[in-house]
Amino acid sequence: MLMTDRRAMLAGLAAAAASPALAQRSAAKAAPLRQEAVQSLIDSYVAQKRVPGAVVALMEPGAHRPRFLTAGTTAFEGGKAINPDTLFRVYSMSKPITAWAVMQRVAMGELSLDQPLAEVMPEFQSMQVAVDPAKGLDARAAARPITVRHLLTHTAGFSYAISGNGPIEREYKRLGIQPGSVTGFLQPGDGPLPDLQAMAGFLAGVPLALDPGTAWKYSVSLDVAGAMLERLTGQSFDRVLETQLFGPLGMGSTGFWARDASRLAANYLWIDQKTGKPTDTPTPVMPVEKDGFTTRPRLLSGGGGLVSSARDYARFAQMVLNGGEFSGRRIVPAGTAELALSNLMPPGVYFQERDGFGAGGRLTLFDTRERGPAGPSGRPAMSYGWGGAAGTLFVVDRVRQFAMVAMLQFMPTGRFPFEPDMTTALARDADGR
Repeated sequence: MLMTDRRAMLAGLAAAAASPALAQRSAAKAAPLRQEAVQSLIDSYVAQKRVPGAVVALMEPGAHRPRFLTAGTTAFEGGKAINPDTLFRVYSMSKPITAWAVMQRVAMGELSLDQPLAEVMPEFQSMQVAVDPAKGLDARAAARPITVRHLLTHTAGFSYAISGNGPIEREYKRLGIQPGSVTGFLQPGDGPLPDLQAMAGFLAGVPLALDPGTAWKYSVSLDVAGAMLERLTGQSFDRVLETQLFGPLGMGSTGFWARDASRLAANYLWIDQKTGKPTDTPTPVMPVEKDGFTTRPRLLSGGGGLVSSARDYARFAQMVLNGGEFSGRRIVPAGTAELALSNLMPPGVYFQERDGFGAGGRLTLFDTRERGPAGPSGRPAMSYGWGGAAGTLFVVDRVRQFAMVAMLQFMPTGRFPFEPDMTTALARDADGR
């Protein structure tokens, strides 16, 4: 009861922090968003040779009139000038797209947030939880079923093969349960990548790392959500996304592989693959990927498998910013869109101890804005978004009235502080209007 009360208190504080700005937004349109700090940021990343190039899309509510900021080229050697139609591996920025496709089915009445996954996929009926996930696969019965809500918020109890090397993660690797669609990233001893339905079947037979609904744990849950949509609709997952989102939004260049590989930006690895230590010079990822992102993959990963452009993803971001509407068309009902942009976490559960989670993305619960000697920083409550493993970033800020999509390629994301740098740049441009 105490945890539930604490969650209600936090939600109330977040709403109180956001509501004056939201009321002001509805009463009068904000001044046009500045772009100097964001342009300076991507220019600096190119000048410092952290990335060969970057493109950012900035959107404001209403009509879709994105402003594109560009810097640099598609590769360090022999690249072309980067542009809004350059293609990027968005990795985990696939997750919000998958989650909003699920929310569309919630709007249709075909799913509900607290519906057990087993009602659509019976193999998840009797899940087990590891007694000690650090020591072995001995398991007990799960305390409660996995629900649709759990899938959208990473609270289902699944893990990721990249989240350590414990017994569960080793079993994932043996079965080919990976965070993406690229066979070239498989290591010796890893099983071949399955298709979505086979992956789901494998997962149903592996103990969960924790009871559903008890903690946030980054995982394959959005991949399972893609498998759930396949089972629900009787269509392949790529067809589901094309029908529900990509077609209606005009996202013709987004999918699980690049139809025109000549438009695909180069990706670079800034760590030694053997030691895991940072390097001073980058290594192209493409030779490691082999045919990754250039041919249709076997595993259609809703958690990390999409390729997109700034022009395409900006359309999705505009729809989210507009509360489900795009260019006069209702893509997601307004009430469902508001639900997707609310804190969907189970009671007492938080992301990084203080944030919530909406449909497939972090939801800021507290206003962290401040004005220091270097200028504005932080973000307001109720900001929503997520990033990708190669540095891409997506933000929807309905308090300050903008959405932002950043496309660039470097791995791992921790090598350079692009997300905090962009948060500061956006604060300077948005709060300086």
